[in-house]
Amino acid sequence: MQAIQKKSTIWAWLVVLGCIGFYSIPTGIIGNTSGIFVAPVMDEFGWSQTDTTMYRTIQPLVAAVVAPFAGRMMQKGNPRWILAVVSAAFGIASLLSAYATELWQWNLYGVVFGITSGFFMYLAAPVLINAWFEKNAGIAISITAAVLSLLAAIGSPVGQALISEYGWQTARAILSVVSTVLSLVLTIAFVRKSPAVMGLVPVGSWHKDHESAVEKEEDYTFEHGATVTQAIKSPGLYLLILVAGIFVMCAAFFQQIPAFCSHGELGPEVGAMAVSIIMVGGIVFKLVLGALNDRIGVRWTGIIAAASGAIGITLAFVSGSNVGVFYAGMIIFGGGYAGLTVIAPVLAREAFGSLNYSQIYSWVSTGIFIFTAISFVVYGMIYDTTGSFDLCFMIVIVMYVAAVVLVPLTIKLSHRAWKE
Repeated sequence: MQAIQKKSTIWAWLVVLGCIGFYSIPTGIIGNTSGIFVAPVMDEFGWSQTDTTMYRTIQPLVAAVVAPFAGRMMQKGNPRWILAVVSAAFGIASLLSAYATELWQWNLYGVVFGITSGFFMYLAAPVLINAWFEKNAGIAISITAAVLSLLAAIGSPVGQALISEYGWQTARAILSVVSTVLSLVLTIAFVRKSPAVMGLVPVGSWHKDHESAVEKEEDYTFEHGATVTQAIKSPGLYLLILVAGIFVMCAAFFQQIPAFCSHGELGPEVGAMAVSIIMVGGIVFKLVLGALNDRIGVRWTGIIAAASGAIGITLAFVSGSNVGVFYAGMIIFGGGYAGLTVIAPVLAREAFGSLNYSQIYSWVSTGIFIFTAISFVVYGMIYDTTGSFDLCFMIVIVMYVAAVVLVPLTIKLSHRAWKE
């Protein structure tokens, strides 16, 4: 049994490396560096910013439609090859977008991006990690999220340097090729559907009854949880989607911080530094939240993440011209920012168990994509209407406070669907 335990642990962390391949690398290097290509594309073709970035609005809407189908495919099929095809399709589309000269071509890229991201962006990594980790799932998920942020932090300046040296087309082609090759290699090498298909057991599930089942080569299942029907009928599922939506909308507000600083007392330099602080803080907080989840559970970890977001944004809002207070707020806000990629997947597991995790979490992924699309519009409309970001700050603070209340309520109502 000790040999099985050791092999299970090794393979579980190799699967995490596979998740970094299909999720962290393409999202960090391609998805999260899209902003550096907007200005050069606008300058070359004379398009408006709205037209140039329309594909980013198309992407989450398409992904929202695809996510439920992706969840069913992940449960019934072989994720190793499904995600390899998805990675290749996204990589080829990104490479071809380097030579797109018409708006319809960029919008078509947004459709392909949406179809593929319905699999790899929010769904697949939590599903696989949930299957391989009975314990330490929080830190495993947080590692994939932290690597994503780190790659984005590195990819943006590297990409900008390539644009300055070789032009945006060559830069985009280089990033696409590098990302796709790495993604495919890691995905094919290390993604495996579950421990059971390899005669192994999830990390942290070593018990004598498990040992006897393995020795007798019985089909022992470690999964428990709600059925899809029980989840759909539970109000807890819709609160779960709302909590995930709150975290994504609040996290998206960081994109407005540079404009807030530029139009206020702090100035554009402070806004640029604030983005770096949020990104670095997000990396640290993702690891911290993952470790906390494994020690004290998602109920309190979710409350801590949401409270951090509320406190951080409040400090930034009341800072006025005080740069120190503003930066302190941005550091603390990193906890709320990190909550999106860490809290939502582990909250879903706590709420409804692991039995039908892929199908249930696909509903959450759909909600995340819809809220992402909404967030691109809401903050801009508020500023255009009021001429100020004040209402945006207030809305973000209220949403984070609501999440503090909703996280434990989500768990309580969800458990009623299948535990009582």
